[in-house]
Amino acid sequence: MTWAARLALAACALAAGGARAASDDGLHPYAGLLYSYDDNLFRLPDNSPGYDNTRADTSRQLVAGLSFNQAYGREVLTAQAKVSRVTFSHFTQLDYNGKDLSADLAWHLGNRLSGNLGGAYSEVLAPYTDVVTSERNLRTQKRAYAQGNWSFHPSWVARAGYNRNRYVYDLSSQAYNDRTDNQFETGVDYLASSGSTIGLQARSLRSSYDVPRLLGRQLIDNDSRQRELKLKVGWRVTPVTELQFLGGWAHRTHAYLTERDSSGANARLSGNTLLGGAVRANASLWREFAPVESGLVSYSLNTGVSAGASWLLSAKLQLDAQTRHEKRAFKGLLADSAGFDLSDRSHYNSLGLSYTPWRQVQLTASLFRESRGGVAFINNGNYRAQGVSLNLNAQY
Repeated sequence: MTWAARLALAACALAAGGARAASDDGLHPYAGLLYSYDDNLFRLPDNSPGYDNTRADTSRQLVAGLSFNQAYGREVLTAQAKVSRVTFSHFTQLDYNGKDLSADLAWHLGNRLSGNLGGAYSEVLAPYTDVVTSERNLRTQKRAYAQGNWSFHPSWVARAGYNRNRYVYDLSSQAYNDRTDNQFETGVDYLASSGSTIGLQARSLRSSYDVPRLLGRQLIDNDSRQRELKLKVGWRVTPVTELQFLGGWAHRTHAYLTERDSSGANARLSGNTLLGGAVRANASLWREFAPVESGLVSYSLNTGVSAGASWLLSAKLQLDAQTRHEKRAFKGLLADSAGFDLSDRSHYNSLGLSYTPWRQVQLTASLFRESRGGVAFINNGNYRAQGVSLNLNAQY
């Protein structure tokens, strides 16, 4: 029996026995089967015939993993280990084995100190939204973090944290994106008796690239640093409605070609609420600097809006909808000398229906539609894509 067949059989066995799981604590195996169809897998322009005169493809993903959750006094340890096998019907060169590992320790020391310590590892297929190629491009991400809180007063909390992310791409033509991000964050919050909070947050993000980027005939150091000082607000408007705001000033600098340096207002406003006891809704607005995985531009200023809703139709049936619209204004490298507007606008909409026949078994059907209008000069031209997926998940 092949590995894939064994995994499929395990998923069926878990589906049959998943209802017997009685507790979320301890060690739990799980499995999943996912079938997907995408009519524009590589996000090609409408007038492109595609690779091998093919634009669409179907994929199958088999997943098996273990999840762990256990309290040790006031400390809580959560962990997950997952492997997956992803195969494509036409573009078989993209077939890969995925890996995901993560662990987190929520710790307490006395009555005033608490925080989280953890790490994660993942291997997945990188997106093709800003890359023109039909080759397989796996992205490996390693993350380590530590965060602590000090309750020095019943109404005041000081916090500090460190987050390190390492990104490596296995496609040699994308080696210029291999980098390490080191983020330091500190802040102080006032805790109101209503459950709302207000405070200040300072953050420093340094990105260090493994290899220089080629600009014309010149190799340049693309390392960057971003410093931020922002107001952080969590407002509990009602017992079922919350608003979160994080906004202020951001200053971005570069090790080379300092004319790429930029500063300005960066902010994100998010909210969620419960409507009528059965519909949970959320929405976000943002204006933020973001890195771009491209050899032609350095970063972008993103402005956008998103909204989503989950409607509990019955005890076993849930309908989910999401929409997202974003504009990216590109900066740095060739963007500064192009002489015309280099920006794109993307739109994403999805709808999903989930059925939970037993407590630990879920069936999901979903569809999406995605489009972008941009400038083909930097490999971000116009495209449209749509697709559907069917998913079975079971946990014992």
